[in-house]
Amino acid sequence: MSTFNYAELLGIVARTVPDRLAIVCGESRLSYQELHRQVDLFARVLEAQGLRRGDTMALHLYNSPEYLVAFFAACRLGVLPFNVNYRYVEPEIAYLYGKARAAAAVVSAEFVSRLAGLANPLALAIVVGGADSVMPSQARVAMAFDQALQRAASWPSPSGAASSDDQLMIYTGGTTGLPKGVVWTQEDMLYAALGGAGFFSRVGPIRAPEELRDRVLESPPLVTFPVPPLMHGAALWATLASIFAGHTIVLDAGRQFDAERVLDVVARESVNVLTIVGDGMAQPLVAALESQAGRWDLSRLVHIGSGGAVFSVAVQQALKRHLPRVTTQSSLGSTESGTLGPTSAPVTEGLMRYSPRADLAVIFDGNRFAAIGETGVLARTGRLPVGYLGDPEKTAQTFVTVEGRRFSLTGDFARVEADGSMVVLGRGSTCINTGGEKVYPEEVEQALKGCAGVDDALVVGVPDPRWGEKVVAVVAPRRDCAPDAEALRAHCRQSLAGYKVPREIVIVSAVQRTNTGKPDYNWAREACAPRD
Repeated sequence: MSTFNYAELLGIVARTVPDRLAIVCGESRLSYQELHRQVDLFARVLEAQGLRRGDTMALHLYNSPEYLVAFFAACRLGVLPFNVNYRYVEPEIAYLYGKARAAAAVVSAEFVSRLAGLANPLALAIVVGGADSVMPSQARVAMAFDQALQRAASWPSPSGAASSDDQLMIYTGGTTGLPKGVVWTQEDMLYAALGGAGFFSRVGPIRAPEELRDRVLESPPLVTFPVPPLMHGAALWATLASIFAGHTIVLDAGRQFDAERVLDVVARESVNVLTIVGDGMAQPLVAALESQAGRWDLSRLVHIGSGGAVFSVAVQQALKRHLPRVTTQSSLGSTESGTLGPTSAPVTEGLMRYSPRADLAVIFDGNRFAAIGETGVLARTGRLPVGYLGDPEKTAQTFVTVEGRRFSLTGDFARVEADGSMVVLGRGSTCINTGGEKVYPEEVEQALKGCAGVDDALVVGVPDPRWGEKVVAVVAPRRDCAPDAEALRAHCRQSLAGYKVPREIVIVSAVQRTNTGKPDYNWAREACAPRD
């Protein structure tokens, strides 16, 4: 009997559309049949080297087909694959590997030297790319990826039975503290984050693994392009959801986000669906389309979706001016809650609104449901993670039980409206307290981005002797524009209460964001600091 184990679901897709192109990454191309074959070979390698259900394996890689091969092979054995941010340096890597109790790692050759600080040796290291001499001394067994697959060709297929309850783990940096490993069962993540393999189906989620074949056959053979690196949960989820629909997945082979390269790939590979992370990626795409109108044939692109950061109304509208046939969609979600899906309607206050739903609630002070008009934390119930690996205290803080139901607190503050809908206000960790009034930076940023002449903006709270904190905006102007601070404030007053309007505006040449486009609020605070 089939299970919801991801490797088995991939097998169903591969048997349904074996010759369909599965992965495109630079010059690399794999059909579904080839992908499934490599997953089987790699699972043989892991089992032969002693990895067993419950062991953990680091995926310390740039975007590549090898990332997905290793991921699915680990899933097949019940080994927990976990992501490693490839920007981490040696001390951060030592912490992450140690906390995860990594038994194995699949690592790009460029990062082998960063394993020098590991406290405990790995049982196995598989190196992707580089010369044969680039092997980590921190592993009892080390081999090149291609060499490992060649060796496994004559070995038996894995003997252990796959299970729906097999686990995987996604490390999230969150907004505070050290990275935390969020542990999910594969079945629960399938329904909470991947739409139950039904995102692209008129019928909806599958009820049994055997139904996946019909979902693949009824889904149009789309080409989807999740732009962020696979080491981030949003990109992995978008990729898995598309694989379980039998789509062709395009991965960005670049080392950093580049809007022109992304549009080159969209045109070259006839991409239909583009997944990005908020304004940090969308705005450079708008700038490229404006500066080089007509360069790209984007006639096959039909949808741009965003998750993980604010995708403001103004930036969505700017994209639609250049791509009038393209639909856009912004959705919330977190590693701890899964994807919450698209919002129901635009709002005049806050960022977005969710209609009343059985799986969503606003929780006040972590222990009761918020009343009408009250502000609390948006939370989700239903299929949720097991918790944080090795951290029962933080697990108890994030996963709370209210009136007999277990909820995951998303970290997004929301207010309950009279009709039961929930208006999302912004992240609690960045909330500004000015004279006792709470200001959510995302709402102010959205107002600023709707102003002519503003390319990007971040808003932070800066210490103030009278108000405790004052609202300060860091603004990057559009080309050949010099926005006047008072004009920007006047624009904000049209849609924001007076206490939310920035008291100071700092003009910079460019707003700094993380490599996935998320706001870098630490940088913004430094940009606001007085200079000697």
